[in-house]
Amino acid sequence: MKVLEIDDDKCNNCGECEKVCPSKLFTKLTEKNRHDKIYRLYFFDDPYDFCVKCGHCIAVCPTEAILYEEAEAPFNFEGTKKLENILPYEEMIKLLRLRRSMRVFKKEEIPKEKIEKVLEAMRYAPSASNRQNWRYTVIRDKNEITYLSNEIARFFKVARRLLPLKYLIAPFLSKGARRRVLNPKSKIQLDKALQRMKNGEDIVFFDAPCVILLSSREYTNGLAENDAGIALTYGMLAAQSLGLGTCWIGFAQRRLQNKIKLRKHFKIQKGLNVHGVMIMGIPAVEYQRGPPRKDLKVNWFEKK
Repeated sequence: MKVLEIDDDKCNNCGECEKVCPSKLFTKLTEKNRHDKIYRLYFFDDPYDFCVKCGHCIAVCPTEAILYEEAEAPFNFEGTKKLENILPYEEMIKLLRLRRSMRVFKKEEIPKEKIEKVLEAMRYAPSASNRQNWRYTVIRDKNEITYLSNEIARFFKVARRLLPLKYLIAPFLSKGARRRVLNPKSKIQLDKALQRMKNGEDIVFFDAPCVILLSSREYTNGLAENDAGIALTYGMLAAQSLGLGTCWIGFAQRRLQNKIKLRKHFKIQKGLNVHGVMIMGIPAVEYQRGPPRKDLKVNWFEKK
């Protein structure tokens, strides 16, 4: 979506576009350089292609005077200016507090239309410098989900074989990994995981009928995973509104980041990395209440 210019006939010189542009590409003429024949005072100028295509100018203009190309029509509806009246905080907090990570699903397929609605919600998530670099891989084939689960679960077998050497490999691990490896409970946890696998359990995706992989290029500012987190959170909340359950599978995400073979299998383009894995299905349990959370730890710096 590329901004081109301002429509002379529609611009009312309100200056809202100048206020909201993060790259400051809208300029107001002074009386000294203003031509009397030109009523419009504000101009868009981007000779160095600094526009991040965020669309703030399009969204804020009261007269729809911003001209642009290569995009859908702006989104508008009655009540746009009073969003707090559509979903007041008291209702929003209910939705947020009752969202749960779902790992128990009915053996039913999700209608494709619902998956598309979830993806559409993720499409509108914010991203650093409005990059919108996400690529999604939606896996609905049960055989492919099983294949990916088994490949990821191989880690547990390897980890169990290496566990007797934990004191030798510990110095080469990160602090967090070292703590987990040296934990006396590691053997018990791995043995339980392996036994569940022998019993035919899917200990990675929990028999979810849909797995969504989010991939993107790395950013120079290191915010790719942040953006993925925001996008998948949008998706999780959208899924909840459609009666679906979701869960972020961080372990699968890390394994896919380390396995070129798996990325190739699922046709993730070279240069992209997996920054999020989400499972989705129709919940087989119904949570009755939201559990408690820890109190916030907040440092306030207030005006004296």
